[in-house]
Order: sequence, then structure tokens, then C-alpha cells
Amino acid sequence: MADKWDERKKAQEDEYFVRKERELLEKMKAKQHAEAQQVANEAAALKCPRCGAVMKESTFQTIVIDQCPGCNGVWLDAGEIEQLVAKESGSWLGKFWQKSG
Repeated sequence: MADKWDERKKAQEDEYFVRKERELLEKMKAKQHAEAQQVANEAAALKCPRCGAVMKESTFQTIVIDQCPGCNGVWLDAGEIEQLVAKESGSWLGKFWQKSG
């Protein structure tokens, strides 16, 4: 009788430790996946051509621009300067762009 009790207890212990190992492996895989995702995001992030800091997106007059938190530089993607000039045709920027463009 004691042998059967010991066998059941041993089986329950084994089951417990197998479950704990699975949980630990799942946590480790999730952490590894999150770290890999962060590395991928950082690699895909646009870096400032002047100081190398990661650029942050911000909105200026409904146009999404990239701004550097390090040197406060602004990066405009293709077509964004034309969008700004179209909105500011009477301003100094619009007049400057019309003369030089």
C-alpha cells in the first residue's frame, strides 16, 4: 500500500515539475521573442543623418514628419515639402520654394 502511495506521489511530483518547466520555457520564449522584436524595431527605425539618434514621428499640419530628439533636426520624406508648400503658399516657405523650385 505504501508503495502505491509513493508511486502516486512521485508521479504527481514529476507532473508538477514538467508543468513548471513548460511554464518557464514559455516565459523564456516570450521574453526572447520580445527582445528580438525590439531589436528588429530598432534596426528598422530611421536614424538621424546628423547625430545618429532614433527619429521620432510627429505631425505638423496633418503631415507626418520625422524629428530628431537629439539635435532637433527635421527629416521630410519624398513629397512632404511639396505638401507643406501647398499649405503655406503665401508664407516665406511657399515663396522661397516657388523661386527655387
